[in-house]
Amino acid sequence: MFDHFPPSAEAKLDRETLIDVQINLQAFFINLIGVFDNWAWSFVHLHQLEADVGGRLNVDMFKSRTQRLLPQALQEHLSSETMTRWHSEYLKNYRDALAHRIPLYIPPATLTPTEQERYNALEARRIGLIQQHQWQQLGEMIAEQDAIGRPCFAFLHSFSEDEALRPILIHPQMLSDASTVVEFGNLFLAHWRERA
Repeated sequence: MFDHFPPSAEAKLDRETLIDVQINLQAFFINLIGVFDNWAWSFVHLHQLEADVGGRLNVDMFKSRTQRLLPQALQEHLSSETMTRWHSEYLKNYRDALAHRIPLYIPPATLTPTEQERYNALEARRIGLIQQHQWQQLGEMIAEQDAIGRPCFAFLHSFSEDEALRPILIHPQMLSDASTVVEFGNLFLAHWRERA
């Protein structure tokens, strides 16, 4: 991610690189979820607790049926305001979108209002060129549209404003997520052989 799309990038990503970066973002995110699932399953298997949590569907580091069986230090960490907000407002929402709705995506560009007007005008002309089969001019129009804007350093999961859409800055969020994994991972490894 940081090699293909560094925070210092000044030019928009070409289509192929943008797709590659989005694939890596989605892989990062699903593995972010997966590491917490793996820790929950490791704990449940080590202590033979699958029946105690109420079956496979309740094995989840963020579900109370698993959390109540964890050692006190892990329960306190997971129930802290920081972790509960991180999980409820970000992790679960974006995980559900990735798994069931629109995958995480990075808009191809950010545009000023003036650039947006120009882009929309070109788009209207572009549709006319397609209808008139003006293929050479269409290629020039696409190149002109592609030159508008700057890179977008945020990711989203919806086109709808009804879903409380909130763009997330890619690079700081990935660093924060990695830090969260390391912090919880160290705590988990220090206490996972204990039980509540």
